Amino acid sequence: MGALYLASKLQECPVRMRGLINVYDILIQGTAHKRKAPASQDPHPPELKYVPMSYLGNTFYDLEDALLVSEMQILKWLGFNTDVVLSYRTLVNYLRLLGLPGRDGVCQRPWISQ
Repeated sequence: MGALYLASKLQECPVRMRGLINVYDILIQGTAHKRKAPASQDPHPPELKYVPMSYLGNTFYDLEDALLVSEMQILKWLGFNTDVVLSYRTLVNYLRLLGLPGRDGVCQRPWISQ
């Protein structure tokens, strides 16, 4: 969770901490639900009924603390060196040199083929 949060900060559109915690809460509840109902007992197990966490309860604050601690540990391991050279800047420069940025679909084609 900390790695995803830190990686999103390096992009142009950072993810909100609350949104990331909500996604991980859904994943945690889904994992707990799968462990409760083994597939061998019931061919049609009941679907997961997601219960949103209370933002005033301890669960949210525990996950928030875990997120911040893990982000800090990752930053410490990296030596706070988070300079990232993203490949799309180089791609756009090459497209400009070739005179192709105005053509439809040329800029999106490398991203679609990944």
